[in-house]
Amino acid sequence: MTKKHPPEGFPESFGADVTVRGIDLDREEFIVGGEQLTEERAAALAERAERSAGRPSLTAPGRRSPTLNLRVPAATRESLDRLAEQQGRRPSEVVRDALEEYLTRHAS
Repeated sequence: MTKKHPPEGFPESFGADVTVRGIDLDREEFIVGGEQLTEERAAALAERAERSAGRPSLTAPGRRSPTLNLRVPAATRESLDRLAEQQGRRPSEVVRDALEEYLTRHAS
């Protein structure tokens, strides 16, 4: 795992009753919820926690972006999910790009 700066608002120091040390989760056993925490699992949990705060607005800071809901055949959704995974992106990002491309191509 790469060395990262503490998150904003994270204390620079702690009281004398707190011990802080870096650990290599792939070399040391650290159990969370009855399951060993590895570097990979910690990274996945951190990414999920960051996403749970919500996505940034695509419209403007402090404004909600409009949403678009649509139905597609299961095969289309499966293809979308595969493509997004291959590209390391979210399905919504792929759909936004595809829609923008379509609208640009078909603008009158």
